[in-house]
Amino acid sequence: MIVIAIVSLVLSMGLPAITRVTYTRLNSTTRKFVGLIRTIRNDSILLSSVYRLAVDFEHATYWVESQKRFELLSQEVAPPPKKKGAKREEEPSNFAFVDKYGKKPTPMPQGIVIEGVLKEREGLRKDGIAYVYFFPNGFNDQAILYLNKEGNKEPGYSLLIRPTSGRVDILRERKIDFD
Repeated sequence: MIVIAIVSLVLSMGLPAITRVTYTRLNSTTRKFVGLIRTIRNDSILLSSVYRLAVDFEHATYWVESQKRFELLSQEVAPPPKKKGAKREEEPSNFAFVDKYGKKPTPMPQGIVIEGVLKEREGLRKDGIAYVYFFPNGFNDQAILYLNKEGNKEPGYSLLIRPTSGRVDILRERKIDFD
């Protein structure tokens, strides 16, 4: 009985601490993404190049790319992969990793996920790769990134990226439209 009481006491003190660590990690990741988005927008304007933030849902990674040479973007929206785990076909791309942000995809912090990216034209993406574009004239895609703790049923944070000002609003609710 004494051993059970001690184990219960240790667990009652330890579990809230683990929850606080994950919650702190979510807050930290949210602040990091706000800074990342602002920096991408500023670099796009200062360096006169189209940049994009890429989110790969299957591998839980993200990265930043810029256009190698000026070229008009296609109006078509790439469909998500047909089957989970299926390799996506590599097509020649006019975009390359930006060394400043890393030479390979960055994994999401442990226990944190991007649940989806909502864009006006494409709707909500939860699979495949989603892109948020930033243009040299100061405009960017209007988008909402949904960050949350892995497996959490309650809403995490919604990062609403404004198209003209580049301002990023952090909302503690699941935002589903662009008002």
